[in-house]
Amino acid sequence: MLKCFLFLIIIQSFYAIATVEQRISQFLPKFEQYIQKNMPAWAIPGMAVVIVTQDKVLLCKGFGTREVGKNKPVNEHTAFQIASLTKNFTASLAGILEAKKTFSLHDPVKKYLPSFKLSNEDITNKATLKDLISHCIGFESFAGDTLMKMGKSPEEIISKFHLIPIEQRFREDYSYSNQMFGFMGIIMEAATHKNYTDLLSEYIYKPLNMQDSSVGSSLIEQENSFWNKIKRIFGCDANIALCHDKNLEGDAVCIGLDPLIYVFPSTSGVNTSAHDLGIWLQCQLNNGKHEGIQIVPAEHIKAMRQPGAKHTKIKPNDMHFPPELMKNISYGMGWFIYEYGTKESTIQILEHHGGYSGQRSTMFLCPTHGFAVGILSNLGHFNLNLFPETLRNVFLDSFLELEERDWSKEYVDRKSAFYKKMQLQRSSKKLSNPTPKKADKFYTGTYTNNLYGEMKIEADSQGLLLKVKDRSCHIVHWNGDEFSINGWEFNGNMSRTDPHFIEFGVNEKGQTLAYVSFLHEGSNPIFVKN
Repeated sequence: MLKCFLFLIIIQSFYAIATVEQRISQFLPKFEQYIQKNMPAWAIPGMAVVIVTQDKVLLCKGFGTREVGKNKPVNEHTAFQIASLTKNFTASLAGILEAKKTFSLHDPVKKYLPSFKLSNEDITNKATLKDLISHCIGFESFAGDTLMKMGKSPEEIISKFHLIPIEQRFREDYSYSNQMFGFMGIIMEAATHKNYTDLLSEYIYKPLNMQDSSVGSSLIEQENSFWNKIKRIFGCDANIALCHDKNLEGDAVCIGLDPLIYVFPSTSGVNTSAHDLGIWLQCQLNNGKHEGIQIVPAEHIKAMRQPGAKHTKIKPNDMHFPPELMKNISYGMGWFIYEYGTKESTIQILEHHGGYSGQRSTMFLCPTHGFAVGILSNLGHFNLNLFPETLRNVFLDSFLELEERDWSKEYVDRKSAFYKKMQLQRSSKKLSNPTPKKADKFYTGTYTNNLYGEMKIEADSQGLLLKVKDRSCHIVHWNGDEFSINGWEFNGNMSRTDPHFIEFGVNEKGQTLAYVSFLHEGSNPIFVKN
């Protein structure tokens, strides 16, 4: 009787898996056509997609080119900078190290990082390693990213973080934090006396045979190497997807590979291909196992999938998490967790996305139905390229047999309307006869801010120059005491399409003040002239 019962379970499981494969295979040709048809609407030069079940690869394919205007086809082994998809690797690695008794995720952060200090002393003392990889400390989302744009080192960022206010509820409210995942990587290194690159290679890449994958600037070194330049002459250079931004005309422009993404390797430093990402997703679908070997502890896989801080600030027209289809959105460890669908046609999805000026990616899986999808593209940032989210929606709608919806057209139209509105708002603020700027000596000088440190405004033959350490860009008079900034000249990671500005003023003491739009954090973001 028992044997019959077990046999029935095995048969049912096989049937369920076969059914999932069949369901996906039925709409897969149309899904591929959708990708190829809509890439031009987003000006995406190239991308790669992988779709897997627990034991099969249903699709692993490249589309387009690694560099705009060049005959460099993307394939399944093309390496992409996957940005925040790295966080899933870091959260998984944390469970591996915990199982090896390197640390406990319930240990306080200060045990391993004594310099850790937040604006709230109670949270400073209570924060655990698990909190660092759960987006629940309580900052505003992306707190501290501006310090990276200023060229601050990890040590400088850690020393300055207490100047950023905590404005949400600790362990209750979702607040995305690149820096906390970065701190986790530093702790891993301190606890093991190995660098993050070696840890990922030892415990994940090698056991999974992920040969296309690396961590950090080694990808840039490979791309810029003398040998690769020689190979480029013969059209056989390294299989790397270069980063792209859009210019004001809406065309993709190549911006190389950006080292800023590697300041904290544990938050955004992984480079991988669709082929290797498929291996990783299958490992996750199999509860941490690969070819019968437990790579990530099964208990930790389960813990990563437990809903934690809730994402309660979803806007009615949100395009990352469309509220008409996504419910109960939260963050576990290295995964966003939500329910997708309508009424009875609903499934639970685990997802992580990644992006910056240069590339965009997303990966999602459904444990109950045993499938996973990875989408990599070489055009960024979040405001510029939502095609990965578009494809996610199209795929899940098709799988659930929901009403067909042209997500790409809808999102392109909404993005276009958003940019037109933004440009109109900025234009409406400019006087028809702009107020002349003051003499240069009013603006020039050295300015300081508690969080950001020192900034200089200098005059040269071309006008006024904003300088921070070895970074600089010209500022152009726009109206009164406001100047426009080409932020991408200051930092290649910044968008060419989003407007940036610096505005000057005077305080009650007669000191000249400056506010830089892309340096907006801290208890007081104003720079004061010395």
